[in-house]
Amino acid sequence: MHPFAHPFANRAPTITAVILDKILAFLAPLFLQAASGDAAAAREAARALLAEHNPRTDRELRRAALIIAFDFGALDALSRSVADDLTLNQVLRLRGNANALNRASLQNQKALDALQQLEPEPSEAAADIPASLEPADLASFARAEAPLSRQQRRAAERQAEKARQRQQEQDRLAQRAARVAARHAPAAQPQPPYQASSLPV
Repeated sequence: MHPFAHPFANRAPTITAVILDKILAFLAPLFLQAASGDAAAAREAARALLAEHNPRTDRELRRAALIIAFDFGALDALSRSVADDLTLNQVLRLRGNANALNRASLQNQKALDALQQLEPEPSEAAADIPASLEPADLASFARAEAPLSRQQRRAAERQAEKARQRQQEQDRLAQRAARVAARHAPAAQPQPPYQASSLPV
């Protein structure tokens, strides 16, 4: 088996193996403790979560990875904020990071949903991801990312609607052609009844 084989390989031929490996290496530390330090099991956990988002391209794979990272980062920041030895400023900073990461996760989910309404585009050359899974690094990355503008979302929605209308029109034309063909098909000629041969025996 190819070392970068993954469960969505058959329906995502445009995903680049090197980028998948980079993203798995980025996400695996999230699950390393739960996997009792087993790096291979941690990568498989990350792979399974990515597959749930059904990415078809590098761009969609990156969005799926950010959704996962921001979700877990928000939970991590909230869990750290309840420590007894933190100052008020530290608690507020962690909770602010958690809010920012939650918003970033929702934004990336919307972006992924919009991408998956369109035909997949060619793979990207690289996947820009946060420097680490630390809440501060994730929050900095999330704040620096430009979410889809209202104009971009509307453009994606218009393209998806046009694709849906084209498919409906093609279906209608195919049904109409089938009805016309059925009307003009030659009727089956009845077979004459069987008659015994008149030749002398």
